[in-house]
Amino acid sequence: MTSEPPRVLLVDDDATILAVVAEFFEGHGLATVRASSGAQALTRLAEGGLSAAVIDLGLPGMDGIELSRRIRLASPELPLIILTGQGTLDTAIEGIRHGVFDFFEKATLNLGALERSVRRAVERAEMRCQNRELVARLQASNRLLKALQAMTKMMADESHLDRLMSLVVSSARELCQADSARVVLLGRTHSDQPVIETAVGDGGDAVRGVRLTAGEGITPLVAERGEPVLLSHPSEHPRYSARCDAMPTSRPGFIAAPLRHGRVNGVLAIAGREGEPLGTEERGLLAQLAWQAAAAIDNAVFHEHAANFFTHTSDMLVDLLERIDVFYPGHSRSVAALADMVTRRIGMAEEERRTVHYAALLHDIGKIRLGPGLLSVDRRLTEGELRLVQQHPVLGVEMLRPITLWEDVLPIIHGHHERWDGRGYPAGLAGEDIPLGARVVAVAEVFDAMTRDTPYGPKRTAAEALAELEAFAGTQFDPRVVRLFVAEYRQRGEQIPTS
Repeated sequence: MTSEPPRVLLVDDDATILAVVAEFFEGHGLATVRASSGAQALTRLAEGGLSAAVIDLGLPGMDGIELSRRIRLASPELPLIILTGQGTLDTAIEGIRHGVFDFFEKATLNLGALERSVRRAVERAEMRCQNRELVARLQASNRLLKALQAMTKMMADESHLDRLMSLVVSSARELCQADSARVVLLGRTHSDQPVIETAVGDGGDAVRGVRLTAGEGITPLVAERGEPVLLSHPSEHPRYSARCDAMPTSRPGFIAAPLRHGRVNGVLAIAGREGEPLGTEERGLLAQLAWQAAAAIDNAVFHEHAANFFTHTSDMLVDLLERIDVFYPGHSRSVAALADMVTRRIGMAEEERRTVHYAALLHDIGKIRLGPGLLSVDRRLTEGELRLVQQHPVLGVEMLRPITLWEDVLPIIHGHHERWDGRGYPAGLAGEDIPLGARVVAVAEVFDAMTRDTPYGPKRTAAEALAELEAFAGTQFDPRVVRLFVAEYRQRGEQIPTS
């Protein structure tokens, strides 16, 4: 990766937009090159040195899609981001054909989100470039190519931190045919003392939690300097410490490569090999592997932190809602548990299931905006009161929209009172136009509501509630979701942790 800031081509015929975006980017460490037309943009492209391009769709003469096509022909790897005041599905599909990385609406343009998208696009392009270079070096060896492919698949498929780090260790061991391998993540104590926060792999249990003194250890040295080391006998190095550098092998050879990306600061180390000793080729390979591993670990750490955020924040919001919505204690968590039951039966991917889970927890959160008086009425609501309550999906979306980490749950919250026949609210969506997660939450919510005491209807037994769902399958509810819900509940209903 280059130490120079990324250079971003900004293409817009609106000088004000150009100036505002350029000033924001440059204030956040991005260099910019400006163009006011497609022809001028192609001239800037020919001058070279660009990392990404942000293009206005509505350029005069050559529009943004045509410019994207020409840029893609001239520079296939340059990431492209479109700004549009008239974005449509057809435009998005056409943009995807020409390699557009992302779309942003001008009317609601968030400069911070645009800058983050540019950085992600540049990072992805750099990673692709690094991957190609590494693949080229490994063409002569099927064993090494296989290990690289396994690593790439790991990065794409694994977001669980512990499993990911174990896969990094096994990939390093296989890639370099080493006796032992270990991943170490470092942190600092309150007194700025280096500490091994996490260690996975050979000898990991022995070093985990070790607090090091200043100047102690090859491992923190590599992390600090950001450069790999190759040693025949690490114990002879002046910084060697058995507390953090000892590896379980009797053979010579030790390589440590830095893991540095975002929140990640650590080391990937290997030691010992039968036959030919570890050398400069393995040092280069491990450094490349560590670079990709650090990005993957950083992503997993982000997901772990996001999951903690989701859990704690949603718990606080649900607790607040239950203090107001007095007739539905435990309703939100019960709906989430029932939704989990269905998404498992459907076979959703883990990330999709997690999204539906949090949407189910927060599906009624908009009721907080209605006030406790309306939610504590112990009678059927008047038509006016009912209309107010029916605004809670919209209010919930408005509450959560500023939290970008929750953007995927918003369509589910918004659509959980839509009906299969199109007679629901707030948008009157029908059939497959309703997000699948919203269709799942709709069934789970109604089932839970029917099986508890409320002022709005008699409490049903589970069998009666299931029969009611079946009676309204194809009108109120997605018939497939009802079928799966009923089958799963009859098989596992007693195991579902509802309240």
